[in-house]
Amino acid sequence: MHTKKIIILHDYFLYKGGGERLVITMAKRLGADIATAFISNEAFNPKDYGIKTIELYKESRWSKIPGFRYTQVHLSFLFKTKFIQNYDIIIYSGDCLNALLNAKGKVNIAYMHTPPRHLYDSYQDRLRSYGFFKKLIFIPYAFFNRWRFKKLSQKLDLIITNSQTVQERIKKYLGLDSVIAYPPCNTEKFRFIEQGDYFFSWARLYPAKRVDMIVEAFTKMPDKRLIVASGGPELDKLKKMAQGHKNIEIKGWISDEELFEILGRCLATIYIPIREDFGMSPVESMSAGKPVIGVNEGGLRETIIHDKTGILLDPKFNVNDIINAVHEMTPQKALSMKKYCEERAKDFTEDKFIDKIREYLSLFDY
Repeated sequence: MHTKKIIILHDYFLYKGGGERLVITMAKRLGADIATAFISNEAFNPKDYGIKTIELYKESRWSKIPGFRYTQVHLSFLFKTKFIQNYDIIIYSGDCLNALLNAKGKVNIAYMHTPPRHLYDSYQDRLRSYGFFKKLIFIPYAFFNRWRFKKLSQKLDLIITNSQTVQERIKKYLGLDSVIAYPPCNTEKFRFIEQGDYFFSWARLYPAKRVDMIVEAFTKMPDKRLIVASGGPELDKLKKMAQGHKNIEIKGWISDEELFEILGRCLATIYIPIREDFGMSPVESMSAGKPVIGVNEGGLRETIIHDKTGILLDPKFNVNDIINAVHEMTPQKALSMKKYCEERAKDFTEDKFIDKIREYLSLFDY
């Protein structure tokens, strides 16, 4: 029986996403505590899972302002994490590496979902979206934070990441090696119930997830049904797009139970994010025996098998390509993929993930 104390630092619990699920799973299975900057009311709360959780501050009106939030999070991990000296192994998730300065003499491991994308691979996209004055602030901000993140990453004893896609990113931008542990999917909860007549998307409603392109495609297909169930800054925009289109239903956030039900009864799912790090949604979809219309870039290349567990669109796809893929995904085709989807999902179970994490921890006498 190991006696080493583990704590997982996660930058913040802002919403119900795959990264948050992963941290909770890892903490439960490793018997670890969690420390985080704050927990939003709209997020998974690790306390609900019986995990000892240290919240560095309470979310307020000010902490919802992105620039202020970023500063508050980083200062909190720098000045409010002296307690990590009481632990033997510290696992970092998200951009909370400032705490490394309080963890001298400890085993420091990162589960790096990705180097911060706004600083690296999405930097030019972000820069183009800003006006002149925002650019003046963002350029030195990004320069400093790239330096900070790289310098702190060099202090880590080990970097674990979630896909070959991110492994390549870490090597390209940080010049560091990493090992892979594919994220876990609780395959027991996602089940095929029946085949309905609708397509389903539950990606967070952010521009990078391109859910607006999915909705636009279905506005041109009144004979095809779409359900979108999630939240985010584009929710109102998508509701306006769907107005007058009875074939499109925008639900907002739903409970896990509703998610299992809607997913288990759909025809297929659609998930087309920009250069996704890994992407838990396709694995959850396949666990329920539902094929995925995805995009042939990022982590989706490592989960979806084209024409076997879904359809992969060209990275330069447009709305018409989504329409063609929806027409190609007939009920018969979707049903023929069911068995392959369920088998593929077994490569991403919680047990396999935890076995891999324990294998890496054993390098440090865990």
